[in-house]
Amino acid sequence: MKKLFYSFLILFTVSVLSVSAQCSDDLLKTALKEMGSSQYIKDFTVEMVKERKDVKTGYVKFSVVLNSNTQYKFNIVNGASNTEKMIMQLKQSDKLISSNFHNGKMYDEFQFICRKTGVYHLYFSFKGGQEGCAKAVLSLVKQL
Repeated sequence: MKKLFYSFLILFTVSVLSVSAQCSDDLLKTALKEMGSSQYIKDFTVEMVKERKDVKTGYVKFSVVLNSNTQYKFNIVNGASNTEKMIMQLKQSDKLISSNFHNGKMYDEFQFICRKTGVYHLYFSFKGGQEGCAKAVLSLVKQL
């Protein structure tokens, strides 16, 4: 009986981990393809999960240093099981600089020309506070 229980536990753990890995690995491959001819800089894995007590998810924040006189591209690929597309926002000192959600329309990417070297923050969230996963890629388009 113990062997059966432990076998089931191991099988369940492996299946949960493989589902999570598939989401990340497949999404990263797609995000890298959609990067186009830009030069890869960094990728971001975002997994939003509601806790039992929470009504909706919050946000995930990453910090990046961007250089002046440089054009960057940010693209995002959503998990197949997401009920909504994830919102990606670029901020500096809590000031919204750019986003993939503009005038009520959702985009898979946006470009940003950095005029001032500094620390910028990427915020990822869902409009309705849903659960889901996504991969985002930061790439260099060109130096100006």
